[in-house]
Amino acid sequence: MPTEVYFATNRTQPTRRGGPFGNRFHRDGPQFYEVGKATVTWGEPDPRNRDWDDFTVTYQLQQGRRPRVEAPASGAVPEMHRKSSRGEIVGSANLFRSLRAEMVTSGKDILVYLHGFANSFDSAMARAAQLKELYRIAPADGGAEYEPYIFAFSWPSDGKVQPPWKYTSDREDAALSGVAMARALRRLVDFLNDGERCDCRLHLVAHSMGNWALRHAVLGLRALLDGGRLPSIFENAFLMAADEDEDCFEHRDKMVGLTELANAIHVYHSRDDLALKVSDETKGNMDRLGAHGPKSFSGISTRINAIDCRQVDYTDLAHGKHQYYRLRREVIADVKQVLAGKLPPERIPERETVEPARRFRIKGD
Repeated sequence: MPTEVYFATNRTQPTRRGGPFGNRFHRDGPQFYEVGKATVTWGEPDPRNRDWDDFTVTYQLQQGRRPRVEAPASGAVPEMHRKSSRGEIVGSANLFRSLRAEMVTSGKDILVYLHGFANSFDSAMARAAQLKELYRIAPADGGAEYEPYIFAFSWPSDGKVQPPWKYTSDREDAALSGVAMARALRRLVDFLNDGERCDCRLHLVAHSMGNWALRHAVLGLRALLDGGRLPSIFENAFLMAADEDEDCFEHRDKMVGLTELANAIHVYHSRDDLALKVSDETKGNMDRLGAHGPKSFSGISTRINAIDCRQVDYTDLAHGKHQYYRLRREVIADVKQVLAGKLPPERIPERETVEPARRFRIKGD
C-alpha cells in the first residue's frame, strides 16, 4: 500500500507539474516554503521483505488563494516575510486545517520529521514514509497499534555525499532553513490548537544534520515570539545520530530552547558512528551529540536522557553505522516503547541503565 506524507519544503519549486523539487532555495528566499502531500509507493508491498531504497514518489502541492500583490513603493525596504493580501488564504492554512480535522476524528498522533545530510526531496519523503510505517504507536487504552500522521520538512540538501564540500554546503543550507521551519511549525501548532480540543500528541524526529537545522528552527521560533518563552509543543523529541555539538543543551544560542518545546528529549547515539567521526575529525566540528550523547548532564534539563546504540548500530557498510534509527529492529522497538509511554525509561525492555534516569544502553544480541 502507498504511504502518505504531509510535507513542507523551502526547496526550489518544480519547473513543470509533478517535476522534482530542486536542491536550492525557494525563488522568494530561504524563509519561504510550499506545502502538500506526497505519496510513496514501495517496490515490495510487504514491509518485512522491503528494500527501503526501492520507491517512487508522487506529490500534490496544496494551493491557496493569493490575489495580486501590489508592488512596493519606490525605495521601500523589502520585507523578510511577505505580508498577506486581503482575501488571501495560503496553502499551508488549507493543508493544516485538513490535517487537524483528520487528527480530531481519528485521535492519532503526529510525527514531525527533519531529514539529514545528502537527501533529495524524494529520499526525504521515503524516509518519512518509512518512519510512519515503523514507528507505530500503541494507544494507552490497549487498542491496536496505528500509524501516526507524519509531517516532514525538507530543506534543500544536495542529495549527494561527494565531493566533500557538499557537506559544508548542506550545513549552510540547513542553518538558513531555520526561519522557514520555524514559520511552518508555528502555523502547524496554531491550527492544531484552534477550535475543537484535540488530545493527539506531537512528536519530533530529527536525524543527523536535521538536528543542526533544528537548532536554527528553535532559534527562529524564539525570534518569531520576540524572545519569549517557547510553548510546549512536543511530547517527545527524538534526536537520532545528531550532527550537533555535544554541549548544545548548555547554551541558549544552541538547543536549550528545545527543553521548552519538548516534554522529553531522547538522544540516541553511538561513538562508532562513522558519519559523525568524519564530521568531528575532518570538518573541524567539536565532538558530536550523536557520538557520545550530551557532554555533561550537570546543570542541563532533567527532560533529557541518552540512549547508547553502539551495540546495535550496524546495518551495512554503506550506511556507516549512521542509519540505525530506521534500520535496526532493536532501536525501532525502543522508540515504539517511548511513544507508547507506558513504561518509565529504566523499565523499557532490552535497555540497561548506565546512569539512573539519564543514560541507558540498548543491549545487542
